[in-house]
This record gives sequence, structure tokens and C-alpha cells, in this order.
Amino acid sequence: MLHLSTRVRTAILSTLDTATAVDGGPTTEQSGLLGALASHVLQARPDAASVITPTDAAAVIEEPWLRRAVGEMLVTLELVRHPASAALTARVAEYLAAFQIEDGFQKLAVDYLMQDRELVQKDWERVRQTDFVEPFTEGLDADSLERKMDGLGDLPPDSLGYALFEFYRRNGFPWISHEDQSNLISHDLTHVLAGYATTPPGEIALQGFLVGATRGERYFSSLLASLLLFEVGMLPFPDIEPIENTLAQPEAAELFARAIERGLHCPGDIGEDHQRFLDKPLAQVRTELGIPEPEPGPHMFIP
Repeated sequence: MLHLSTRVRTAILSTLDTATAVDGGPTTEQSGLLGALASHVLQARPDAASVITPTDAAAVIEEPWLRRAVGEMLVTLELVRHPASAALTARVAEYLAAFQIEDGFQKLAVDYLMQDRELVQKDWERVRQTDFVEPFTEGLDADSLERKMDGLGDLPPDSLGYALFEFYRRNGFPWISHEDQSNLISHDLTHVLAGYATTPPGEIALQGFLVGATRGERYFSSLLASLLLFEVGMLPFPDIEPIENTLAQPEAAELFARAIERGLHCPGDIGEDHQRFLDKPLAQVRTELGIPEPEPGPHMFIP
């Protein structure tokens, strides 16, 4: 979005602002997120927003990928409204219809409005992105996978593979058995590459980074999972207790918006096959993938 004209960026901001102006206006948490998105993603002043109808918004926001990205922001704003608002859900649906978006993601916001955990689980499974298993772990049984992961500790200390080893050691995570959740190894590698910790704000920020890097084309279902787990508290996940209102924590909305901005500076997806990078220096891998170096902070992972 960094290349968009002022007119288009202002129309996006106006869309987000108008959509949330229901039931007394945006909540404090929504306002914080709107301000962070304005500053870091849209690079526009929050007070530049004006009232815009769905039809007028669609006339300015024309490109399909951009409409999808704005739709994703709208659904995100639905999920940070506590309690959920029927008026907001109806308003967002009007914008999505004007943008001709029918990807099913808003159904999860409707499930949140209904406070239906069973539907949340079913609908997220329906829209979720297919899991990716790293080639260097594929086909390994639990014992072989453990030996493979232990071997990362023998790689050079500045390498990506060693940083992944250190990520598990510092967090006290066990090696994951292939039969259970070996796809999480790929997820954890994106933690290392992007530099985000496993705190709830760090988890949401990581998904914002990945969505930004793919310009909204991938990972939104994973962002929804993080929001449903750490913002809405309605998506069960093994060994993780769902919580609420994470983006209301100090600096969490800023961290999330800055993560999207960092992702927008990447040329594309960083979440696929990492096997050829494992023995390379982490800094070199980030340069090759176009990942801006992370800055230290309470929700960052710095090897």
C-alpha cells in the first residue's frame, strides 16, 4: 500500500473509519488500531478520514487485491470490537458486497457476534490456509525428527538453523512430533526470520507481517486464528489458553501495524521451503528474502 496515491489511501482510511462509526463510534481499542494503521500502513493522518459510502469506496478502491486487503482490515476491526456489534457486522457486510468480496472470512466475525465457539472452529477450518511441512522434516518419524532438530545445534551460531534451535531452547519448547504438529516448525521458522516472539502480541504481529508480505493474498486465515485465539478467545488450540483484548495492551496495536508495514517492504512470501537456508547466516537470509532487520523489544525474538 506504500505506493498508493493519497486519494486511494484516504479512501481506505475513510472506509475503515466510517465502517466503525456505529453504536456510539469505535471503541478505545478500535481507535488505537485505526490510528496505528493510519500511521504505519496507510501513512495518512487519522483526521484525514471522512464519511464514505460503500459505493463511493468501491469507485476509488478498484483493484481486486486492494479491495481484498481492505476487506481483511474491516474484518479485523470487527474482531477487536468488544462486545461484538451487530451494527458493525451489517456495515462491514455492505462494504464487502460493494467490493464484491465473497471469501467467507466475515463468517468468523458473525460467529463471534453469535458467541458460537463450535461454529468458529468449523468455519475457520473451512477457510484456513493449507498447512506447509518443511521438506527437511517431511516423512520423518518422531525419533528421526528429534535427531534432525537436535542437529541444528551443531550449525554455526549465526545461522538460521542454529537460531531455530535457540528459539526452541529459550522458549522451553519440545521438538514437535511429525504425527502431531510438524507444520509448526515452518511457523516457528517465520518467527525466527521475522523476529517476533511467542507472546500474544508477538503472535498477532507475526501474522500481520506475513499478510503484509503477501499483500493480503495469503495468511489472513492464520491472522484470523491468532485474533480468534488471543483477541476474541474463541478458538481452541492445544496447550494454549485463549485470551481476549490483546491489541488493547500497551503498544500492541502499534506493534501489529508496524509488522504489517515491515511486511509490505518484503518482495513476497517468506513462509515456504527454508531447507536451503538453514546453514546460512540469519542476517544473509533476511537480506535475500528482503526482510527488514527486527528491532529489539519485549515482543521480539533476537537470537
